[in-house]
Amino acid sequence: MRLRRLRLRNHRNYAQLELSPGPGINVFIGPNGQGKTNLLEAVAMLALSSSPRARREVELVGPVGPASRIEAEVETGGSRRELAITLDVEGGRARRTIEVDGARRRAVDLPGNFRVTLFWPDDLGLVKGGPELRRRFLNQMLVQVEPGYARAIAGLRRVLEQRNNLLKRIASGESGEDMLDPWNHELVKVGSEIVEARAKAVRELEPEAARCHARIASGESLEISYEGPPENLAEAVNNSLAEDLRRGTTSVGPHRDDLKVMLDGHEARSYASQGQQRTAVVSLKLAEAALIRQRAGERPVLL
Repeated sequence: MRLRRLRLRNHRNYAQLELSPGPGINVFIGPNGQGKTNLLEAVAMLALSSSPRARREVELVGPVGPASRIEAEVETGGSRRELAITLDVEGGRARRTIEVDGARRRAVDLPGNFRVTLFWPDDLGLVKGGPELRRRFLNQMLVQVEPGYARAIAGLRRVLEQRNNLLKRIASGESGEDMLDPWNHELVKVGSEIVEARAKAVRELEPEAARCHARIASGESLEISYEGPPENLAEAVNNSLAEDLRRGTTSVGPHRDDLKVMLDGHEARSYASQGQQRTAVVSLKLAEAALIRQRAGERPVLL
């Protein structure tokens, strides 16, 4: 896997950039605020289809005009591909267009054409931060190597939005509970796909993360385990109805999952020092790169 050429137009602070990285290690040096992280973000977007840090895509469009574009030539599996992401700002919102070899594609179809393992400043929260950070870690890895996973994640977001809106309407008397049945069915369907993919990935990550950590942390043991929803997801969704109606939100599903991290038998979230957190995150990221290489047959680009 190699990034052969990168071109940015009006991406954050880059009015224009043309870059041809070398085949080995590339190091970018400069003062703070000059765009090093923005450059890595642009490369990551080509693998993930969206920014790993922007809350709103309009933030990615620079001051030069109402549109930005990321273009790249990548080499994977012995062939070359042209990837592009364009953002057009209209009415304060950014409309995204994705192209692979000049043909328009959906966002869920971009991951897998180019693969990265990203060491991001926010990743230091993987151990002590909330479970959403650990779910994001699994999602960013799996959209690149698990066929259909990106589509399942998009489906889950749609189901949760629709089901949560309907729960509020039922609680206010505007709709009946029977209206939930199709959304419960979809939640169980896409939720089961996501849970199965995550559980399998964690089983693959665990031995490699433990091996890496033992080497860089003087023999300290690292264990990870997947904490998903109840095994019978359909039953759990039905049993949660009263609580869901009270709260107006869906309380059971893969959007509540977590990745448990243990160091020497203690839960790292409450036990680990700053140094231990860092080495645990590095171990997880090295294991991620190994999993991508194993599944894809080639090393990802490390950012």
